[in-house]
Amino acid sequence: MLDKILIVGGTGRTGQIIVRNLMASGIYPQLLVRDLSKAEALFGKALTYYVGDVREYETLLKPMEGIHAVISAVGSCTPVGKNCPKRVDYEGVVNMVKAAQIQGVKRFILISSIAVTHPEHPLNRFGKILDWKLKGEEALRQSGLNYAIVRPGGLKDTPGGCHPLVFDQGDHIHGTISREDLAETCLEALQGLHPSPVTFEVVEADQKGCPDWTQLFDALVPDDAEC
Repeated sequence: MLDKILIVGGTGRTGQIIVRNLMASGIYPQLLVRDLSKAEALFGKALTYYVGDVREYETLLKPMEGIHAVISAVGSCTPVGKNCPKRVDYEGVVNMVKAAQIQGVKRFILISSIAVTHPEHPLNRFGKILDWKLKGEEALRQSGLNYAIVRPGGLKDTPGGCHPLVFDQGDHIHGTISREDLAETCLEALQGLHPSPVTFEVVEADQKGCPDWTQLFDALVPDDAEC
């Protein structure tokens, strides 16, 4: 696994799990945060923190200097205003992508959402969040970076590792997934041992069991594969 990792959105509910899972495996990521005191209260002072904001491009260059991989777990929290989907899920992703390009980041993991290609979906009533997330994805796909775009189903605060997962491509499936399983999906994608660059959806299956990561990732088709 790439060991110099920057987590953006690490104090959010999914981001916290990603950070703690990395720390449990002996990898201490760097974090871009807006609230330093909140981050230190969550993770202590063993990590390297950079105070910045994805909406402000100039604050992203230093945090990405020397970084091997970026995981973006950011997401807008209001349908309008300075934290709206356009500012965060689109313009913020564009800023991160540009900074990653300049600083030579080797891999970029972006958490997006299922249904981004379905503007009629009820989720899109929240500040057209799906439209803006799709535009953010497109900026990453066009960047030339090595990436994985993970489109989870509805997020649940339930234990992970209890269900097999379903990966799909083409934005056809619906369902839910625990934040713990989403975090682990991102860390598996981080390794870059599977087809890339790649975009895929992920939800949990109905039956009980454990995910078969190798089988799931090996079945994916890279975004740049010729038809």
